[in-house]
Amino acid sequence: MTYIFRSEYLPIILVTLVGFGLLAAALLIPVYRFMEREQEVSKQWTPEELARRAREQQAADDSPNGTAHDASDAPSPTPNQP
Repeated sequence: MTYIFRSEYLPIILVTLVGFGLLAAALLIPVYRFMEREQEVSKQWTPEELARRAREQQAADDSPNGTAHDASDAPSPTPNQP
């Protein structure tokens, strides 16, 4: 009588499958976490969010108590470095 696989190979097969699963998790979980963080950051750059920030900035510039941005607030240009 022949078997599809011999019983002495069963522990090796199980260890290989578990090891492969652990390796896949070890490699894919950081990628998943990175993609989730990037997804959250990308929400700050939607057209709606950009429009909201522009409105807030405009309201801050128009208010008498807001901080007005003029040329003195701009960063000074850096000289070209060789």
